[in-house]
Amino acid sequence: MKFQLLLIIMLLAVATFNSFILIFKREKNIVGYKFLYASLFFYNFCLFIYFVWFEAGFIIEVPQLMRTISPLMYLCAPFFYFFIRNYLFGFSGLRKRDWIHFLPALIHLLDLLPFYFESAQVKSVFATTIVSDNSKINFEAGGLIPIQFHYLFRIFLQTGYFVYSIYLVKKMRPEIFNFNKGNLQIYDLTIVLINFGWLVLFQFTYAILEVLINFGAIDLTVENYYLRRISLLGLLGLNLFVNFRAEFFSERKKKKKARVAEVDNHKIQIQDIKNPGESVAYIQSFKEQQDVISQKEIGLIKSQIISKMEGEQIFTEIGMTLNQFANRINISPKLVSLVINREFDKNFNEFLNQYRIAYAITQIEEGYLDDYTLEALGETSGFNSRTTFFNAFKKERGCSPSEYWKKFQECPS
Repeated sequence: MKFQLLLIIMLLAVATFNSFILIFKREKNIVGYKFLYASLFFYNFCLFIYFVWFEAGFIIEVPQLMRTISPLMYLCAPFFYFFIRNYLFGFSGLRKRDWIHFLPALIHLLDLLPFYFESAQVKSVFATTIVSDNSKINFEAGGLIPIQFHYLFRIFLQTGYFVYSIYLVKKMRPEIFNFNKGNLQIYDLTIVLINFGWLVLFQFTYAILEVLINFGAIDLTVENYYLRRISLLGLLGLNLFVNFRAEFFSERKKKKKARVAEVDNHKIQIQDIKNPGESVAYIQSFKEQQDVISQKEIGLIKSQIISKMEGEQIFTEIGMTLNQFANRINISPKLVSLVINREFDKNFNEFLNQYRIAYAITQIEEGYLDDYTLEALGETSGFNSRTTFFNAFKKERGCSPSEYWKKFQECPS
């Protein structure tokens, strides 16, 4: 076995094992971070199997396993998209309609069933052919649908997921593309996008060139061979990131939460004080301790907060936390919490819900509930559950959303 091939196999073996462990590692990362680990696992595992079976030739020893891994290759890009989406919108886990993203893998699995029932002798012939000429892997040993279609469709699908992910990032977090911010969280997501983009770009280029080669339009077989290996650099970068940078990032998040806990601790202590006089005195004491901030600075921070709320309607993002909001305006959570308390006489969640309820009311008055449910209205307004929505609405307006809607229908003026 060539040294280069052996090195690639060893690196992919380590990466596969490590990404698998990370998926099940019990730690609190940023929202949806484990989906990045899952995406990496499928990439690492599928490429590891490819190099061991077809480039090293071990599939000849076990031809019965031909194409058993092929459907899993459809899962790489969707899990990366889940990571980006959950990161941006503060979601956790999968959404109701996410099963759609698994359909290509399921269809490919069903498509290959006739091939799986072929004899070992038939599969052995295919295995020998592909090992002798690796370029045949995308043409031989297919199911009812030509294997070449699956290969090209998967590459284009992967590219589509990446392009849409970039669109979402650009729409929701335009500052992420600013390399001069000096914000570590922004820098991390930028690195993820660059590495995954590298992988997607070279795999897409490889696929296009391979089609042209097969049609006899060009002869770049050698160049295409190296393109496939160059694409692995993006995967290597992602693996290094999740092993070192992401872990450091997780620790940083914990430290930031500890700092925010200092501010939140004041709120808890205030709630625990039963004597109203003591409560007022405690609040006054806390504010006096924070008077080192000038009124001008408070005014600037206040305007940024309002701009994010009213201009970008950031409150509609489900799961928005004080930390996440503070990161958006590049101000410490402690200062954001202090300004909201001083200027609006509310804690962060109350302040957020005030905007969400106002937004929900506007939607009701514009006829949103004529076509959609109350649950959908709550989710659109930024609430993560029907109960939270109803409780917040009743606290703010003195009635439930359904009661408000009924009153509005009776007297829309």
